[in-house]
Amino acid sequence: MQRILILGARCARAAMMRRGGLVAVSVSLAAGVTLTPVVAWASTLLATAVGAADNATQGTRIADPHTPAAALFENPAGLVQFTTPTYGADLGIAYGHGHVEASAPAGYDETNNVWPAMPDFGVSIPYRERWRFACGAYGTTGSTFNYGADPSLGVPRFLSETIVGSFPFGVAYRLTDRLSIGATVEPLFGQLRSHFTASGLEFRYKLNGPGVQGAVGVSARPTDEWAVGVSARLPGMIWMTGTMPVPGLGRQDVDVDLQMPTQIFAGATWRGVPRLALSAAMRFTDSSSFGDSTIKYDLTPQANVGFVPDAKNEWKFALAGEYALREQLLLRAGGSWASHIVGASGVNPLVYDADDARLSVGAGQTFGHWVLDVMGGYALPAERHISASEALVFPGKYSTYGVIVIVGLTYR
Repeated sequence: MQRILILGARCARAAMMRRGGLVAVSVSLAAGVTLTPVVAWASTLLATAVGAADNATQGTRIADPHTPAAALFENPAGLVQFTTPTYGADLGIAYGHGHVEASAPAGYDETNNVWPAMPDFGVSIPYRERWRFACGAYGTTGSTFNYGADPSLGVPRFLSETIVGSFPFGVAYRLTDRLSIGATVEPLFGQLRSHFTASGLEFRYKLNGPGVQGAVGVSARPTDEWAVGVSARLPGMIWMTGTMPVPGLGRQDVDVDLQMPTQIFAGATWRGVPRLALSAAMRFTDSSSFGDSTIKYDLTPQANVGFVPDAKNEWKFALAGEYALREQLLLRAGGSWASHIVGASGVNPLVYDADDARLSVGAGQTFGHWVLDVMGGYALPAERHISASEALVFPGKYSTYGVIVIVGLTYR
């Protein structure tokens, strides 16, 4: 978020960081009734999947998501598989660890440890034989970076926190027994909080605001063994505003029109062996649009800067399997890789990420109408080495890793 720091970078090359803010990882950030920040343990600001079951399979079930919330997130056409009223909720806890070891100023060595909670819920209601209507809530974007000050080196605190929650309404329609379509409208709420110093000026503020986005999807079963799905999250916008004090000038307005990126999801599930389902998926995110969103300062326009300067597009690939050990017990495992979205010239203590590789395992147990899902995930340690010629501020080593546990309960 506060790539703002550019005030310093722009006004005086020494300003430590060129882009403050948000960025990085993804985990299911989420929002139930309460929005909570997510930790930087993935390749982007974007959630990988929603809920225990779909995180265990790394978001590969684009054709047939496990829960209503997952369908609203990945592919609303998947809602058609819920033939009875279905209610589901999940709660996740993650641990994210970040570490910055700068080569200049030499000796700056700080860590960032975060423990976010990540709730979500979803409801799907059938109408007649072919229609499904649904609503839910989850996080789509977010991160927290909190690196302490080092007075001995003259380095101030770096804090940036971004939260985006989605509250979608979805509809799906079964065109034929093998083909379905769906769509969502997603009201959004965003919050951006930042605290840092640039060129001697303390930037400390909180921005809030509403937004909107939408999605469309198709799910097909060309044969009894195969299910395929394609969906698109359409471009959206969040309008966030706030104020901050400026000594000698009063309060200045701060605002950003955050462009939520287009995303394309595609996946297939194969059930050619009894009890076994194998799935694969890819996702493309036009996350470079974050660089086109500018944080604007009313009285200090020289500090204006892109939300994620030098932002890159994301590619994500995932594989997963699900095996029915017994009729009522499913075992799951998956792996994924996603490219980083913060370019080398944009990495700093307020915003960085790395190519993201992660592994997950999980299980689902059915008790009558109830399904209990659990999962555990691990984002492998990853590092970025930023040279002095690349960095606008703080060259050195930036690293991260994370762990997540989610428990979900669904009633069908």
